[in-house]
Amino acid sequence: MKKAIFISGLAMVLFACTPGGKKTVNEQSDSTVTVLTTDSARVKAPVINVDSLIGVIDAENARIESTLKSMIKTSLKTREMREQIKQKWSLIEFYSENSQVVKIVTLPHPQISKRTEEFTFRNGKLILAIIGDHGMKEDGKPGNIIDKAYYFLDDKCIKEDNRSKETETTIRNSDSERLVQEAGEYLSLFPKK
Repeated sequence: MKKAIFISGLAMVLFACTPGGKKTVNEQSDSTVTVLTTDSARVKAPVINVDSLIGVIDAENARIESTLKSMIKTSLKTREMREQIKQKWSLIEFYSENSQVVKIVTLPHPQISKRTEEFTFRNGKLILAIIGDHGMKEDGKPGNIIDKAYYFLDDKCIKEDNRSKETETTIRNSDSERLVQEAGEYLSLFPKK
């Protein structure tokens, strides 16, 4: 049932179109999109209900979390990876279902940090990134502490939920840009069989 709701919600968003001409999309606000045709006529696309979409993403993430033990888990040590990755993470874990990666969990070097990052995918696209600044428990296993959550649709962040007191200090407007890039890079590291 959840899968059907998720698919129908994404289908409405992804397949909304107008007749005639080449189309480009301009965002007007968090919940409306204007589609421009080559004849410059403005046509309103269906309004995206961000809260409903976030509910669907949360439900998909909960479903994945509840079935992680039955999924195929592949772990990669970072010793042979580029410097920035191996300095930041000791291990990258991939969880796959039906031959597709649905979750990536990055684990820090225990003596350096407790920060974890989790990336949830649907059909190869990032839908959720979760940062746990203190995500490692004392036993060295990931906990379920969420400090920041970033929700995505077509590689664009549709909502940030910053539960920490930390403010973002980079040149970028948001860490969401970096997270999309990292998720793509980690996904490309998944060993093909």
